[in-house]
Amino acid sequence: MEMNKYNLMILGLSTGIILFFIGIGAYFLLGPSTEENMLPQKVSSVIKLGGMGLTIISMIVGGIFVKKIEKDVKSLLLIFGIALLLINIVIMSFSGYY
Repeated sequence: MEMNKYNLMILGLSTGIILFFIGIGAYFLLGPSTEENMLPQKVSSVIKLGGMGLTIISMIVGGIFVKKIEKDVKSLLLIFGIALLLINIVIMSFSGYY
């Protein structure tokens, strides 16, 4: 398999989505978090935010630089990538955990 921009975008999207769901599963595997023990929530948040960041970066970069996909798909990738980025910024700024 040749590593071009399209394949790297697909790899980034799939890896980011998988990391996001692994982060959700890690929270359940590590047990409940309490006021004294915030480790399960923090570990889960790091994995989920890493996956979400990789997904958003792949969507935005794929929407701008990949020439192999249609114009409509490129615009949807760019729109959804920017929308998810803004939603994450708003949620992270108003949340006390991050």
